[in-house]
Amino acid sequence: MKKSNTRNYVLVHGAWHGGWVWHQVADVLREMGHTVTTPTLTGLGERRHLASQRPDLLVHVEDVVANIHFEGLSNVVLVGWSYGGMVISGVLGQIQEDVASMIYLDAFVPKKGQAVIDCVEPAAASAFQGFIDAEKDIPPIIPLEVFGVEDAAVREFVDPKLAPQPFKTFAQPSEALLELPSGTPHTYIRCSGFPEPSLDAYLASAEGDPNFDTHVMSTSHLAMLTDPQGLVEILDNAS
Repeated sequence: MKKSNTRNYVLVHGAWHGGWVWHQVADVLREMGHTVTTPTLTGLGERRHLASQRPDLLVHVEDVVANIHFEGLSNVVLVGWSYGGMVISGVLGQIQEDVASMIYLDAFVPKKGQAVIDCVEPAAASAFQGFIDAEKDIPPIIPLEVFGVEDAAVREFVDPKLAPQPFKTFAQPSEALLELPSGTPHTYIRCSGFPEPSLDAYLASAEGDPNFDTHVMSTSHLAMLTDPQGLVEILDNAS
């Protein structure tokens, strides 16, 4: 059920994707009266032509901070999906006063000083490290089927839009806060259709943390495309 209060959502996409991945969810949230922005991070999506600038994680944090400031937003609900969890953690560290709540969607929840390659499973870290060492942007080497996407129409929609991930974004340490602010509600959403031990560990940690509410969705890692209505309900009712 929709709550009476409206909110300012900033939806941050994951690696290889862009703001386009949120269109279905954003449209529904707007129809419900919420304000929604879906910034595309530098070097990805419609901003892939900027990949030659070699953006890093801090640039992606600044992308979102700038979006919030130029849109004149406050009391923001920050939603980070997958790699986007790295980004929103850094945003919170910079503009905590503008953030009302944090929502991690099947996302990394880094500790201060951790990079993506510190958060993923060893096999993935090794694969990513090879590109980082060669200073080459990382292609979308993980098929969508691995993420639990079974719908061919979703794969046909997503695959042509994917762009190589700027390699520095996986290597730069997070500037997340040392401790989560007790006054800022946090939510962790786990998508069970994507078997990934590192994300299971984040869910388990969140379940034992009084700062967090938790949810499990029976859908793929790309919940915004494979169960947009279910995701909207959680986002609309989150603390």
